Amino acid sequence: MIILLAAAFIPLLQVFSSGLLVSNEIKGSNTAIILAQQKLGEIKNTSFSAISSEAKAVISAYPAYQRQVIVNTPSTNLKDIMIIVYWKPGEGSETSVSVETFISNF
Repeated sequence: MIILLAAAFIPLLQVFSSGLLVSNEIKGSNTAIILAQQKLGEIKNTSFSAISSEAKAVISAYPAYQRQVIVNTPSTNLKDIMIIVYWKPGEGSETSVSVETFISNF
């Protein structure tokens, strides 16, 4: 009887630990998306001429995350803005999410 319980209990523990890992990855992704959107909000409240690229740097309130802003100017009154947020989920390799938009000066 104990062997049967152990045989059923071990797979349940594996499912539970996998669920925790996925939950942490989703939490990291959600935080990164929010940080990218916050920066986008800041940029939208900046004058067109002051919008510029920013090097990859640690986000002070979130030391596990880094953010980079890449600004390209495809035409005189148009800026292509990409915000990339990086983090390392657990012991994994660096992961990132990005948000891209265009801002015009018309």
